[in-house]
Amino acid sequence: MLSLGLDIARSGLGVNGEQSSVISRNIANAGNLLTSRKIANVITGQGGGVVVASITRATSDALTRSLQTSMSNAAAQTVVADALGRLEATVNDPALDSSPAALIGKLRDQLQVYATNPDSPTIAATTVDSGRRLAFALNEASSSVQEVRNQANADLRVSVDGINALLGKFAALNREIIKSSNDGADITDQLDARDEIVRGLSQELGVRSISRANNDMALFTDSGLTLFDTVARQVTFQPTASIAPGVAGQAVYVDGVPVTGNDAMMAVHSGRIAGLAIVRDDLTVTYQRQLDEIARGLIEVFAESDQSASPSLSDVSGFFTYSGSSSVPVSGITVNGLAALIRVNANVDPKVGGDATLLRDGSIGDPGNAAYVYNTNSAAGFSDRLQELISNISKPRSFDPSSGLSASISIEAAGSSSVGWLEDARQKATIDAEYRSTLADRTRDALSRATGVNLDEEMTTLLDVERAYQTSTKILSVIDNMFQSLLNAT
Repeated sequence: MLSLGLDIARSGLGVNGEQSSVISRNIANAGNLLTSRKIANVITGQGGGVVVASITRATSDALTRSLQTSMSNAAAQTVVADALGRLEATVNDPALDSSPAALIGKLRDQLQVYATNPDSPTIAATTVDSGRRLAFALNEASSSVQEVRNQANADLRVSVDGINALLGKFAALNREIIKSSNDGADITDQLDARDEIVRGLSQELGVRSISRANNDMALFTDSGLTLFDTVARQVTFQPTASIAPGVAGQAVYVDGVPVTGNDAMMAVHSGRIAGLAIVRDDLTVTYQRQLDEIARGLIEVFAESDQSASPSLSDVSGFFTYSGSSSVPVSGITVNGLAALIRVNANVDPKVGGDATLLRDGSIGDPGNAAYVYNTNSAAGFSDRLQELISNISKPRSFDPSSGLSASISIEAAGSSSVGWLEDARQKATIDAEYRSTLADRTRDALSRATGVNLDEEMTTLLDVERAYQTSTKILSVIDNMFQSLLNAT
């Protein structure tokens, strides 16, 4: 009977040691919000003693899934908001009043000044300079859009490399977890590490996880494609060095199936990859078309027409041209990349030897051709052409619907509409990104409260273990005294 009591006391001391070890691990990880609380599960063994049957961790499948989803959504929207912020900051700086929309208004105002003083070479040169700044602003805006688009394309490569690296780590850890589960070993730390990998994947693309026997896990994209099932599936992407306006970017593939691009049937809906795809294939493409349409509209507004009694010649580019071309683009159809090519015609630009008064008189696009001369009498006070240009700026024109601009508005209204479109998109994306980031933070806190380490609870448990230890040592002391009394009696 004394031997049985001794065994029970000894088993209690052994359990106390294991419980103390688990508590120490918990306290050491108290600063990590997403490290789960470990629990030593004690049961009664044979002969009345106690044993630690297993070490498990506190979990919440619902909160874990919610955190993965919220992190994916926040990552996607943050990418979009950041990209739109860069576009807004570089293209539409209110402090400098240098957006294409503002410069169109300034050019109109300068034309009105010139129309009241048509005989002033200085005002003519100033008006040409106003047009030059407008063309340069469109060039710079187009360059900024392409920079953001190409950066998104390059970032897709980084995300894909990161996903493949995380899948490789996940595969190795998953095999270790399955083996240790079969051996009955403590795998709680490995499970935490695997969850951390899944959260990392969730920031790159939407992920759904399914747990199976022996703590095995399979991973799928939020569109249903397999990312990991026994083995990691390959995520591939072949980026181009630079994507020209109007050219589609290469798709990201998961196990050979495209998950980005307008033709993707199983496109991912969240994560950085989804956000980068939206930036590269949607937002920057639409904004570039708007800039290109504004450039095309300006060429059309300032185009010169045949002034003959019986007009027979086609319109030619006048004040604004592109790549040295004298043709006027077709109305209402986007010319990809035109905003990067538009410039003031050299024939009217004094800085390169041109004659600024041609803006008043005509024949800019085809010098020497009398058919395009508006001021046929060479009158110094001639202002009809300038008044016509001012009227053209306010006249409704056709714009390509794919640009997101209204089908029939003035070039000035098109510039303002483009700025409004960008600002509206930026504000919405910023608000959505802040909301989703806050939701992810709150979900993370909720998961930490439900499954994380609470120092007060751990210290309380530690006191309980200490009391149990004292009880076991007291039993051992009593049994030792009883054994000593028995030996003395014999």
